[in-house]
Amino acid sequence: MTQMKLFTVGPVEMYPYTLKTEGTQLPYFRDEDFSKVMKKCEDLYLASLNAPEGSYFIGLTCSGTGGMDASVQNILNKNDKVLVINGGSFGHRFAEICTRNNIKTDTYDLSFGEALSEYILESCSGKGYTALLVNACETSTGQFYDIDMLGRFCKRNDMLFMVDAISSYLADPLDMKEQNIDVVITSSHKALALSPGVSLIALSPRARQRALEGNSSYYFDFNDHIENQKRGQTPFTPAISVFLSVAERLGHIMDAGIQETLDLHEKRASYFRDLIKAVPVKIPEYPLSNCCTPIMLPDRNAGEIYKRLKEVYGMILNPSGGEMKDVMLRVGHIGNLEYGDFELLIEALKKEV
Repeated sequence: MTQMKLFTVGPVEMYPYTLKTEGTQLPYFRDEDFSKVMKKCEDLYLASLNAPEGSYFIGLTCSGTGGMDASVQNILNKNDKVLVINGGSFGHRFAEICTRNNIKTDTYDLSFGEALSEYILESCSGKGYTALLVNACETSTGQFYDIDMLGRFCKRNDMLFMVDAISSYLADPLDMKEQNIDVVITSSHKALALSPGVSLIALSPRARQRALEGNSSYYFDFNDHIENQKRGQTPFTPAISVFLSVAERLGHIMDAGIQETLDLHEKRASYFRDLIKAVPVKIPEYPLSNCCTPIMLPDRNAGEIYKRLKEVYGMILNPSGGEMKDVMLRVGHIGNLEYGDFELLIEALKKEV
């Protein structure tokens, strides 16, 4: 089988030390050694987000969508009225999760190519919303929402601010204190560049108080997870190898400095976006996350280009679904990629587009 290079948003190319860690014999986890691993995950994760004093960490064995679902179940209830920014398939997913959990939900629907603005937000003021839910990066389109603006809006309207940062974490700036964020949801297989299977969640003290009011989930009971985390444990069997890698990877990142990781992804994104100017494709004009770049191929079938890149060059890009299926591909900038990898991708695109 041809060696594949992942230019995707998740899973991504993993680092050698992570591959080594995840390929070793699993340790027993109900002891002090593994408790130290979970406490390290807690300390480093909250530090990476500049979480407010008194914030809480929850490590769930599930996908990022599981983290989204668990957060809605634990933080919101039937007395809430929430606003979801719906700019693509993941905004739609957040709205579906809320509706499935019987939360009164309104969406602000952005058409493709439409940027979220302060004017749009202000049209939603004074309507009794108690929470705002947003995907920091709408991964299906690559649009990055202005989290500073959204945080100010929530503060003015006394709303909980819940952010799915699954694709955006470590690629774009995120600061719970400065941006007034109450809940951050991330996942292990994006910029952390680990195997799928773990969702990391941070709760502000205000969000923690809401969780104390009860929930309808057994496996995803935040109160149970927080109580167990006090001793560095989880209520049920965790994804042991992934948590070992979370602690190791966050240790590397925080030793180097969170800003260095953010700068790396910004430079990669800028480098690729400069190179792609030599290829007859278009990039949308709305604000983009550093995690990926959407490229529009109006004169060629994007599905055919995807297959050619995979079969001929061993390069995997993110295909798109729905109405964007035939016209858009997305190029990821996270994971173990070098500038030379993007140069090779550009050469392949020049030949195929």
